[in-house]
Amino acid sequence: MSLSFSVMADENNLTRSQDQKTGQDQSLAKISTAAAFAQSQCFKEMYRDTNAYAQCLRNLRDATGKTAYERLGTAYFGFVGALSYMRVGHLNSEQIASEFLIDFRVRQKKIGLSDAALCSTVPGDCTVRIAQTKAIEAAPVKAKAMQMRCVGGICKLTPQE
Repeated sequence: MSLSFSVMADENNLTRSQDQKTGQDQSLAKISTAAAFAQSQCFKEMYRDTNAYAQCLRNLRDATGKTAYERLGTAYFGFVGALSYMRVGHLNSEQIASEFLIDFRVRQKKIGLSDAALCSTVPGDCTVRIAQTKAIEAAPVKAKAMQMRCVGGICKLTPQE
């Protein structure tokens, strides 16, 4: 009698474990889909204007009807995209990365995902990305003072010297 109870308990635990795995797989798929959508909508903005890139992502993230997973996917892609442009020195990419890092960390904590699980939702080298994330968290980027410069009737925002 106790043997059959033990087998039933093991089967229940296995079923529960499989259900949890399926649930996490579905959550990761939602995050991945949202990140891919954010990329298709906003990544092109980075080439011309980093601020437009960030605003595009903010608009997507804050759109009504988004689930917590979709908001996390959008915020995480915002961070990953900004990391990419930090490597090539795009203006303001460090501040954008810091903004989306703070945002996705809060959302990640609420949902309860590990760094490795979240990283798997956006293609790339997770070992490097997680190390970069930890480095930015250890030494946050300070906001740069900006100023408007106009030359020949064309004005743009540049870092103050």
